[in-house]
Amino acid sequence: MFVKPAPGVLLRDPVTKQLLSDAPVGGLKTTVVPPEGMKVSDFDKYWLRRIHDRDAVKVSDVTDAQATSTTSNAGTVQKVSDGEAETGAN
Repeated sequence: MFVKPAPGVLLRDPVTKQLLSDAPVGGLKTTVVPPEGMKVSDFDKYWLRRIHDRDAVKVSDVTDAQATSTTSNAGTVQKVSDGEAETGAN
């Protein structure tokens, strides 16, 4: 799974012991986690607890996000040459 700190929350990475944040923090040396999150084990108790406490958020996989965006376009309305509207789903 992919996780990142919740907005405004600083977390310590249990492996590297570095402070993690979702955005740069003035006056502190932190590692900014990218918007797509960082990969951790699905069964890591530290990160499961942080998600449960809402100190961290689970980020969906990039491939899942791309798959839903392509399937969500299936029902869009498209113009045809005679001026009538036709749906994308057949």
